[in-house]
Amino acid sequence: MSDAPLVIDAGTVLTPAERFTPGRVIVRRGLVESVGAPSDVRLPAGADRLNAPKLTLTPGFIEPHIHGSAGADVMDATFESLGKISRNIARHGTTSFLPTTVSAPPDALGDVLERLASIFCQTFDGAQPVGIHLEGPFICSEKRGAHRAEYIAPPDLSLFREWRRRSDGKLKLITMAPELNGLAGITEDARSSGVVVAMGHSNASYEEARAAIENGIHYAVHTFNAMRPLTHRDPGIAGAVLADDRVFAEIIADGVHVHPQVVRIFARAKGRDRVLLATDATSATDMPDGRYVLGNGVMSVVNGVCRDAEGRLAGSTLTPDAALRNFVRWTGMRLDDALFGLTVNPARALSLDGRGSIEPGARADLALIDQEFRVVKTFVEGRLVWTS
Repeated sequence: MSDAPLVIDAGTVLTPAERFTPGRVIVRRGLVESVGAPSDVRLPAGADRLNAPKLTLTPGFIEPHIHGSAGADVMDATFESLGKISRNIARHGTTSFLPTTVSAPPDALGDVLERLASIFCQTFDGAQPVGIHLEGPFICSEKRGAHRAEYIAPPDLSLFREWRRRSDGKLKLITMAPELNGLAGITEDARSSGVVVAMGHSNASYEEARAAIENGIHYAVHTFNAMRPLTHRDPGIAGAVLADDRVFAEIIADGVHVHPQVVRIFARAKGRDRVLLATDATSATDMPDGRYVLGNGVMSVVNGVCRDAEGRLAGSTLTPDAALRNFVRWTGMRLDDALFGLTVNPARALSLDGRGSIEPGARADLALIDQEFRVVKTFVEGRLVWTS
C-alpha cells in the first residue's frame, strides 16, 4: 500500500449523511483522513490526485446476500470462484460482501463453511468477503423457494454450533424461519458469538414474527419473497417487518421479485434508515441467458430471470448499482437517502465497523458513479480495483 496520500476531488461527495458539492476526500494508508468542501480540506504535500468534477463519490457498497456472479457460485467454496465473484462485483461498486450459502446436506454444508473460512485470509483483487451468510437449512419447507426440499432441516443447536466452529468465526449472518420450534437456543448462541440472526423463508404469522422481533431478531431477508404474504386481515411476517422500525429489511429491487409500486410502499414503511438493497445475485449475473448452477441445483435464465426446474424464482441477476437506480426511480427517494440501503444500513445491521460511510478513520472503500449511477471507479482501502 502506497504511503503517498490520495486526493479525490469529485463533483459531489455523499458520505452519505452529508453532501459536499464539490467535495474532497483525502485517503492515507487505506483510510479516510479527511472529507469536506475543497476550501476546507488542505492538500497534503506529495499527494496523488484524482479529479472527477462530473462524478459523485460514495462509500463502497456492501452486499449481505449474494450467491454468485460471473459464472462462479459461492458453494464452489474455492479461491478461484470467490476471487471471480470479488472482481466482478467490484465493477458494480461493491467493496464488501457476505458469500451466501444454500441448504445442503449437513456434512457438505460444514465442508463449504470450512473452505470458505480458510479462503478469507487470502488477498482478493476486488470486493472483500467480510463474513458468511448461512441461508438455510433451518427454514420453512413451504416457503423454501429454490432451496431443495430434501435439505431443509429442523433447527438443531448442536449442528449450528458445529457449523459455527467450522466457519472459524467467519459466520456473520444466519437466515431462519422464526415460527420453527427450537430456534431460541440457536438465536441465543448466535447472538453471544456475534452472529446476526435474520428471519426469512418463513410462513410465520404476524404474532410469531412479532415475538421474534421482541426476542432481538431485527433483520429480514428478501422481504415479500419466500414469505407469507400480507393481506388486510392477515398481515403475517411481512406486515410485522414493515410495521416495526427496529427491523432492517432487504428488498430485491429488480422489478421481478417485487412490483415497483410495492417497492415504493416498502420504502415509505421502512424509511431511509432500515432499507437494505439486497441483490440475492447468482452465478448468472453478468452472464448470457442459459443454464447455471445455484448451489446443488440447476437454474434456467431467460431474459435475466432465474428459475429452478419447477419454475420458481431462484435468486437474481441484479447488481447493486442497478438496484440503486431502480429504487430511486420507483420511490422518488433522494440519492443521498437511497444510498443508505447499500452502505450505512448494512454496515449497521451487521456491525461492520469502519465500513459504509466516508468519514475520518473509516476504510477508504469508495465508488465513483456517474449521473446514471453507473460505476466508473471502485476503491478498496484506497486501492483502485476497478475502472471503466
